[in-house]
Amino acid sequence: VFDLAALKGFSARSVVTMMTCCCMTDEAQAELKVEPSLGDEAAVVPRKQEDLEPILEEPVTVGCFEVIVPTEGYSALGLEVDSTATVKAQGGLMVKAISDGAVKAFNQRHPAQAIQLYDELTLLDQATSSKGIRSKLGSSKFPAMLKIGLDRPRAVQVTLVKPGMLGIKLDFKANSAGCVVEEVLPEGLVTKWNASQPESERVRKGDRIVKINGEPYLGSAMLEVMKQEDRLDLTVLKYSSSA
Repeated sequence: VFDLAALKGFSARSVVTMMTCCCMTDEAQAELKVEPSLGDEAAVVPRKQEDLEPILEEPVTVGCFEVIVPTEGYSALGLEVDSTATVKAQGGLMVKAISDGAVKAFNQRHPAQAIQLYDELTLLDQATSSKGIRSKLGSSKFPAMLKIGLDRPRAVQVTLVKPGMLGIKLDFKANSAGCVVEEVLPEGLVTKWNASQPESERVRKGDRIVKINGEPYLGSAMLEVMKQEDRLDLTVLKYSSSA
């Protein structure tokens, strides 16, 4: 954890119907056939896994939602996650990269449901905790239809201008996707910013800073930019867990 307050010069769905008769001869009973009554919509039986996947009409822009990802025929999900927010901020595992695998194939078929970078995983099969989800990700076997819960963040822009201390504690790793806010201190440029903003726009514990002046940075590199730049236009991601 890097305490920026210690630095100077920072601002901060086929119903089967059956009909029977009470009085019938044995011969009639032998001829009785019970068949399902199917509506027009149920007449077509899905033949592909893709047909079983729920389809969202509109793309999800922010908030929590679930998708069903087919995994048969794939040796991996193709998800790389960032666990930085799970340490001090008590956030979730964030999607850092998507490579070849079940998820990438799903995204190509269903762009409106596509799992995106920066989404946090809230559910994987039946696992809901970060530890459980991480364990599932490390498995080589998945259900044929895998349920994945996601929390898509809302991005806000925060402008801090030096001189002054930022007044925040950040949690990061050398290769983490930006830095996660561990704490906002009582004094500093971030606190001043918060005082001038509505509640929904204020920087809070668990928020993730992913860009400075429009450029994405990994943890350590982001810290260096914070030291050097006098004006910091921060892109801050706010998740449901930290809202």
